[in-house]
Amino acid sequence: MAGILIIGGYGHVGHQIAAQLLRAGQAGLRIAGRDAGRSAAMAGRLGCDWTIVDMDNPASWGTALAGIGTVLVCSDVGSADFPAHVLERGLAYIDISATDAVLRQIEALDPLARAQGGCAVLSVGLAPGLSNLMARAAVAGMARIDAVTIGVLLGLGDAHGPAAVNWTLDNMYPLPPGAVQMLGFGPQSRPVPTMPFAFADQHVLARRQGMANVTTRLGLDSPLITRGALRMLARMVRRSWVRRLLCRSMARFRLGSDRASLVVTAAGHGVDGPMHRRLTLDGRAEAAITALVAARVAQMLPGKARPGVWHIDEIWQFSDFAPALTQAGITLGGQGRS
Repeated sequence: MAGILIIGGYGHVGHQIAAQLLRAGQAGLRIAGRDAGRSAAMAGRLGCDWTIVDMDNPASWGTALAGIGTVLVCSDVGSADFPAHVLERGLAYIDISATDAVLRQIEALDPLARAQGGCAVLSVGLAPGLSNLMARAAVAGMARIDAVTIGVLLGLGDAHGPAAVNWTLDNMYPLPPGAVQMLGFGPQSRPVPTMPFAFADQHVLARRQGMANVTTRLGLDSPLITRGALRMLARMVRRSWVRRLLCRSMARFRLGSDRASLVVTAAGHGVDGPMHRRLTLDGRAEAAITALVAARVAQMLPGKARPGVWHIDEIWQFSDFAPALTQAGITLGGQGRS
């Protein structure tokens, strides 16, 4: 059986993916990164192999890929060179990036993947990932889609890795009047303030599925976050001293719960008239949910792989992940006229 290589396997999400795969009995698991010491230390704790991979140094790629069938990347790639190298070898490539610019670069490798027999799966995680799958489920049977809203709620009491914190802060910007809207998560949750946010799911669904009027909104689960506080945070985050304070605070203190939730609402028309659906997912620890999804994709991909570059919802349906989600204690809900 060909092995799995996890790039960034000693990171906040990567080591959880590795742990899930090892518990499932995955053989030939290897974690990698540019830091040999951290790779070796994490591999020792997990009980797997390790190697060095620097995505900016092609000389480090060949040895790391020996005996590997699937490469799972847990950090944004600086260019399409590394995924192109993986796909050119006819291997499977899985990416958990939430940055649309990164996903577009890899999408452009589709002709190479088809020619060489490689298979890439993108949008793997909570958002994008489960959010894409839920959106596709919410619009099923609609002949016309009027609007889709994806809400993502992340708890400030959760443990977020430095890369995730920096990515979130990088994608905040001053909000125009009316941009902050209240949105409810879960079946009976108190609405929280949310803002438009640059998760890739909305762009992928528009580009790949032709969904018009798709928006993604971010809420932060903390008693400190009000409408005004969210507007102020978005306005001040570009200031260097505020950025440093936020990074230190989020790393050291728990300012809320560790809740991680999705809500997808869709409005449209079917053959019998107007249709409305609302699907919810309510759990804990965003990184753990992303790790669960990524591990499941790595396990299921051998039976589903076909040459090309795909997003998660182009291979699977939400129902393919629902049993594993509920088993992990995540609550799923849905309502609306079908």
